[in-house]
Amino acid sequence: MILKYEILLFDADNTVLDFDKSEEQALERAFAETGLKFNQTVLQVYRKNNIYQWQLFEQGKRSKPQVLINRFVETFKELRLPLDNAEAVGNLYEEYLKLGFFIVPHAVEVLEQLQKTCKLYIVSNGVAEIQNSRMKGSGLEKYFKARFVSEEVGYPKPQIECFDYCFKHIDSFDKSKTLIIGDSLTSDIQGGVNAGIDTCWFNPWRNDNKSKLTPTYEITDLRELLNIVK
Repeated sequence: MILKYEILLFDADNTVLDFDKSEEQALERAFAETGLKFNQTVLQVYRKNNIYQWQLFEQGKRSKPQVLINRFVETFKELRLPLDNAEAVGNLYEEYLKLGFFIVPHAVEVLEQLQKTCKLYIVSNGVAEIQNSRMKGSGLEKYFKARFVSEEVGYPKPQIECFDYCFKHIDSFDKSKTLIIGDSLTSDIQGGVNAGIDTCWFNPWRNDNKSKLTPTYEITDLRELLNIVK
């Protein structure tokens, strides 16, 4: 069988690992342990600030340590919570996030099939220690030949340097046979465009694409990947 793609670069969070579920559980535990009230308002305010800080990271305007603390400081300011607790909650959150082993629907069956014929890799902007813990704990680790985490690579997606590093560390790399799959237009899809490879936007929420980017493919279910690769 001649495959259209032989090298598949997967984002981790909300592509194969269910980050939203892990995030909510970790936040709730961190707030409870510090005696703070947690509800959906807290979750939404945190998510807004978290996304904004990671976007600044992608643009090279924030370091990862700055992102990790600023997202909580800004959230606590907005919710008028005592700032003295922001760092403690942030540290607890990261510890609990390591235990977030939830998997995106159909990820196991799709990865099981794809790894028989393709070389699979993780390319993530997350925190290396957390990502490594979650990949191992979820059981997904075995499907991937390597994990490229920005913290270790030295550059975040979508910067071309991140992808240059990945490409240099993939045996028999062929750009024309490579596809990146991820849920973020600004990180995964923009990164793929910058690197000159085909892109697949995983959009199970059916969000509108308000960017100027046009992914090569758009899917709402990981099982759609099987036909794309063939």
